[in-house]
Amino acid sequence: MQELEKILEEIDGMIERYKENPRLEIVDICYGLNQAKRIIRKHMNDGWTTVEERMPENEENVLCSDGKYIYLVEYDADLDAPFGDMDRIIAWRSLPEPYRPERSKE
Repeated sequence: MQELEKILEEIDGMIERYKENPRLEIVDICYGLNQAKRIIRKHMNDGWTTVEERMPENEENVLCSDGKYIYLVEYDADLDAPFGDMDRIIAWRSLPEPYRPERSKE
């Protein structure tokens, strides 16, 4: 249930951004629905994005997987071979936020 709440919060945020523009066109509505699907897929795959779906930003540090192992990689869009073909990478995800200890409530 907690994961569904996260999904709904993200979609609610997207809806609020759309409400700021009262003149939505069908293209905008389709884009919004695709964004909602992207949010749901992200949570279904625990944040992993397939290389077929899209690639990371250039020079972005990401976690990559070949389906068996996980690697830390700096993505380089200028390489000759595509990301997945070269390393047999099938999916990637952004790095999590670093740990931050709770601050004392003094």
